Amino acid sequence: MVKKALLFLSLFAASALITWSQPWRSTPFEIYGGLGTANYFGDIGGTPDEDNLYGIKDFEFLQTRPSLTAGLRYNFHYLFSLNTGVTFGWLSGNDEGGRNEARGYTFNTLFFEPSTKVEVYFLKDYPFRARRTDRKGRIASYSTLSTYFFGGFGGIFFQVIPNDALKERRERDNIQHGNAALVLPVGLGLKLGIGYETDIGIEIGGRYTTSDYIDGFTSDFARHNDVYYITTINLVYRFSEF
Repeated sequence: MVKKALLFLSLFAASALITWSQPWRSTPFEIYGGLGTANYFGDIGGTPDEDNLYGIKDFEFLQTRPSLTAGLRYNFHYLFSLNTGVTFGWLSGNDEGGRNEARGYTFNTLFFEPSTKVEVYFLKDYPFRARRTDRKGRIASYSTLSTYFFGGFGGIFFQVIPNDALKERRERDNIQHGNAALVLPVGLGLKLGIGYETDIGIEIGGRYTTSDYIDGFTSDFARHNDVYYITTINLVYRFSEF
């Protein structure tokens, strides 16, 4: 009885894998583009006290800025994909309402981020809802769900625009820094199949940088480099070959 049950489960799992994996096999390439938001965490702004709940309380909705993302994904395995893309965006922050409000620093940073990421899927093209039926009422296609974790590497090229108070401090302290840094993107993503060749994707991920000057400023009290988060909604198109 146990052997029969194990055999049944094995056949069921194999059948499910074959069924779910068909979209990535027939259309392994994906091109995508989308709009999103960018949020900065660094030396300017933050909570009025040091109890920031590991950065959660430093989030400022009014400092959320737009971003634009595009890229190419290659599904080389049922559970793994390679994603190469670029993001253009805007980061912003100020001291208003923070523990350094008196100094009055404000900055805006325009940035360009190319990156390459590996995606590891928890679910891949899982059919969860009938999308279309044939003339006899039988299910002809499904909406699909994919969820994944991603990590990778990239770079950020940025230009800081300080307000007068920050500009004066930078000149007084002779603050010099480069306009490029390495980036380690880490996060989660979700794709909802709305057609055989089209998906809607959502991603949220942190960017951990090798620079503490994304905002144009650092202090003696800084313990970490600057971090920013990108949240994006993408339209994805699948295709078989170039």
